[in-house]
Amino acid sequence: MSINRHKALFAAIVTATLLTAACGTKKGGGEADKVISTEQNMPGDSTVYGLACDGCNDTILVFLPRTGGDPDTFNILGASKQHQVFGRPMIGDKLAVVVNRENPKVADMVIDLEELKGEWCYMVTPRLRERAGMSISANRREMTEEMDSIFREMMQPREYGMEIKSGHIARPIGMVRTTTSDEESPVELPPLKRYREWRIFNGRLILNETSRDTSGVTTVINSDTARLILLRRDTLVLCFCDGSEQGYYRRSTNE
Repeated sequence: MSINRHKALFAAIVTATLLTAACGTKKGGGEADKVISTEQNMPGDSTVYGLACDGCNDTILVFLPRTGGDPDTFNILGASKQHQVFGRPMIGDKLAVVVNRENPKVADMVIDLEELKGEWCYMVTPRLRERAGMSISANRREMTEEMDSIFREMMQPREYGMEIKSGHIARPIGMVRTTTSDEESPVELPPLKRYREWRIFNGRLILNETSRDTSGVTTVINSDTARLILLRRDTLVLCFCDGSEQGYYRRSTNE
């Protein structure tokens, strides 16, 4: 077993031990009063963050807030019926919970952040680049006549996507270094969103494209907000503010 695997196993054992103690201990017992995380919500974000405890099912969520204290129990029957439980919370999973404004014992939405992490991809197909003075149909006829193995290779679908990582870090998938010859290529690919940050904000997924200057200061240059439609072990569907939906498959990684 590699050193990294030893470290991962050790971290998992420590986390499970602390979680078991926290979920099973009442206030005054010591462990349950400990703060799990000192991270603060973004201004205006009323989402509650914490860990899933033993006892979760399709109607009940047993939840340990990251601020510590006793576990909370939320009724999620309505959220389940409305397909607002994203992922299947397992003990120890980090969760984002949107609590009902009228009844603090009811959760309107649950997002399993552990299940949200990963490499999410979709396929894009190159399209013919428009040439000055030539219609698309004429361009297509000419390229069809000149079809060869190189052109067929150019038209192969390409994998685009994003990796969602711990620490609110994102990474674009599908980046290709641009060269001068790309502008002369007969085909072009749709633009790739180069997300570098992600957040949950009141049940929505915020994806940010950022830039960093020479002094290390990071600036958000573009931000997209998406509503979760579906989150399963191998499938993610997002609906963006412009009404467009994008489906992703989880890309398996060799560990």
